[in-house]
Amino acid sequence: MFGRMRAQAVICVAVLVLPGCSPNPTQDPATLAAIRAEARALMANPHVDASSRVPESHWPRTIGSLRPEWVRIDEDGVDIPVKVYFDDSWGYWVPRDPARLPGRRSGYRAVGEGIYWYHFS
Repeated sequence: MFGRMRAQAVICVAVLVLPGCSPNPTQDPATLAAIRAEARALMANPHVDASSRVPESHWPRTIGSLRPEWVRIDEDGVDIPVKVYFDDSWGYWVPRDPARLPGRRSGYRAVGEGIYWYHFS
């Protein structure tokens, strides 16, 4: 009886705590460089419309390995959210113009290789 109650308590704690856990960006320079190269290739592809989501079947290998919620290209760059939870989202941002910092929203920080990590809540 106590074992069952204990298991139920563990499940309840996990349900309450795990959604609040935030992911962290990769720090590996080779992975970041691959993400940047793949994002640039997506932006250069004339068959991909700006301001649209890229179908999962067209995600490059490294970007796909991040297991993003979606990949979206717009006029400013590539958005790669890896976790979306109600009003919170975390992900990578690869700007179209590396000299242009992501100033449209707060919550961005550079992680390397011209890539930004964001958390919006």
